[in-house]
Amino acid sequence: MHTTSAAPVAPASAFGPPFPWVFVDGEWVDADDARVSVHANAVSYGTGTFEGIRATWSPEREELYLMAATAHYRRLHRSARVLGLQVPLTPEELTATTAELLRRNEVRADAYLRPLYILTGEDIPVRMHGIPTRLSIAAWPVVGHMIDPRGIRATISARRRAPDVAVPSRAKLCGGYIGPAIAKTEAAAAGYDEALMLNVDGGVAEATTSNVFMRRGDEWVTPAVTEDILEGITRDQVMTLLAERTGRRPTERRIQPSELLLCDELLLCGTAALIVPVVEVDGRRIGDGRPGAATSTLLEDLRAIARRAGDRHAEWTSPVYTSEEGEA
Repeated sequence: MHTTSAAPVAPASAFGPPFPWVFVDGEWVDADDARVSVHANAVSYGTGTFEGIRATWSPEREELYLMAATAHYRRLHRSARVLGLQVPLTPEELTATTAELLRRNEVRADAYLRPLYILTGEDIPVRMHGIPTRLSIAAWPVVGHMIDPRGIRATISARRRAPDVAVPSRAKLCGGYIGPAIAKTEAAAAGYDEALMLNVDGGVAEATTSNVFMRRGDEWVTPAVTEDILEGITRDQVMTLLAERTGRRPTERRIQPSELLLCDELLLCGTAALIVPVVEVDGRRIGDGRPGAATSTLLEDLRAIARRAGDRHAEWTSPVYTSEEGEA
């Protein structure tokens, strides 16, 4: 009999069952036929790279929009290059393929997509070279809320973000998420919603799957790209939106852990949830203990941009069913 250690009860998933059609190496296959072997190299070692892409349905326009899909696929190419791999399709071709996947699945609701480029050859040795790869894209419906609108409670984890000299920080790697996964479960076991991870030098890096921004007075600050963070797509968008609203681009620098306890607003950002207000860190209230006004505005802005409610930053989205101009 196999047993597992006790763990916190997982919250209800925001995702429904996967859509039936999956793109695999140039072909459209049923989701049940898209599975990999237990002998695949990536199953043992996490050898591969992935992305997460949001698609948002606009009832007003009766259109589905991909958010920054080409930017995500450019990062997939960069991650593959770090691994010594080459993605067989261009970012633009992958964006077009993703739109076709959504059309084939007749998606007319919010969705989340997972592109994967992994080593699927049944080779046991640990290496990146000489092992067959597989490129796939799958999609899930988003059926629930990804964040609590009242904000979340976070803890500073004892787990450190892996340094770039060990696991390349700028690459979104499958095997690189074991540390964040442990940190998230430990945080949940302690009664928190999320874990904030430091780098090995003691500076704030990121949350388990999100970048970090804080406001102290009139200044917005985020960890620099040299702090062992993933250079997030949503992070770049938040930088742009904050610069437009304040007239000043957020400062990129090292953030010491104690600064989190003294800031006026604290937020996390990422593709799935967009903006997550943090209202408490290790029992200390952030600001007045409620989502900050600027944080709430950022979330509203990104939600509107994602469904193209207006023309603001239309270049960040691309339509699935029509020929509207979109992402550059």
